[in-house]
Amino acid sequence: MDRIELLTGNEAAARAVRLSKPQVIPTYPITPQSPMLASIAGDVAAGVLKAEFLNMESDYAAMAAAVGASLGGTRVFTATNSQGLLFMAEHLYTASGSRCPIVMAVVNRAISVPHSRYADHNDALAVNRAGWMQLFCEDAQEILETTIQLFKICEDPRVRLPAMVCYESFIHSNTAEGVVVPAAAAVDRFLGQPRVEALLDPAAPRALNPPTPPEWYTEFKFAEQQAMEAALRVIPEVGAEYAGAFKTRPRGLIETAEPGGRCVLASMGSIVKTARRAIRELQAERLSVSLLKVRTYRPFPAAAIREALTGAEVIVAVDRNSASGSHGVLYDEIRSALYGMRDPPRVVGVIAGLGGRDVTVRQIKEITRRALKREPPFDRNDEPIEWLGLDRGRVRDESPQARPLARTG
Repeated sequence: MDRIELLTGNEAAARAVRLSKPQVIPTYPITPQSPMLASIAGDVAAGVLKAEFLNMESDYAAMAAAVGASLGGTRVFTATNSQGLLFMAEHLYTASGSRCPIVMAVVNRAISVPHSRYADHNDALAVNRAGWMQLFCEDAQEILETTIQLFKICEDPRVRLPAMVCYESFIHSNTAEGVVVPAAAAVDRFLGQPRVEALLDPAAPRALNPPTPPEWYTEFKFAEQQAMEAALRVIPEVGAEYAGAFKTRPRGLIETAEPGGRCVLASMGSIVKTARRAIRELQAERLSVSLLKVRTYRPFPAAAIREALTGAEVIVAVDRNSASGSHGVLYDEIRSALYGMRDPPRVVGVIAGLGGRDVTVRQIKEITRRALKREPPFDRNDEPIEWLGLDRGRVRDESPQARPLARTG
């Protein structure tokens, strides 16, 4: 029987792991996902979860072990974030190229320098070409449901790729919410037995990743692309199946709220929850606004986004990430998706919430009104970047020669 529990995002992920029954869990603790691993380790020690819990010497080693366990035919879960995710980057490509259906929680945390323990999406987005599916969560309920669903999505023979369930440091990981937790027997029926092909067998040694000539390499990468395209169908299929089995709302590639607005605010992760309230209040003022939530970032659902944005006049893409010398990634991806449309909407980019900075309802309402009225900087056609809440008094030197220096005294 389903029950409502008060869970942090980390606890919701750990509960989903307990219900999904991975067989091998190689990990290395890193803030702020360590409490999740402690909860999982406790489940293993208590016999609630029958799995091999491997406390590895580094994130790099954890992903290497995850790949080996998956190639041995077991269901695998792991977790990391920030610098740890970058440390395991080499083996991320090993996992996707070897078609390992690993599920990994990435508790999005800003990347140094300067050092931060708080949220933004730059860690996951730094490896957005590594061949992993990436799904971004709005709240703890979605963390639990997405983690469970990803085991089924990853192991689907049409996909057979690894995936990241992304949620934010402290905003999600350490904040408790009411979460509907499904019954274990129902999750067993939903997931079934692990469907992981055993490619390595000690009794029959095989080589992994031998040097590949040009005559073969392109075809391997094309096969990965086909799997990603298949995931665009499988993700909403599994979301609908989960909704039917557990009487929840279906979760697909994207989500729209009050579609058809002249101005559409697009974002991922926790900012979406703030934007929902802002949109409701703006609609109460009779402004024509709506919301686009991008849940699936990889594979990027370009066709679904084009359809959702048809008829809009302006899109405000709010990114909790930054790429020096460019825009936010969601801004870039949406512009690319709209290319070739007849009379496409304008897309304006906003960088917000870096390093865990608050993004408020008032701020969202203000930038939406300015975009609708084409007020500065949204009156320009040179692709300006709006940095939400920027305190220019803290920017010591804005010249090209400026260098970030740490105070030592």
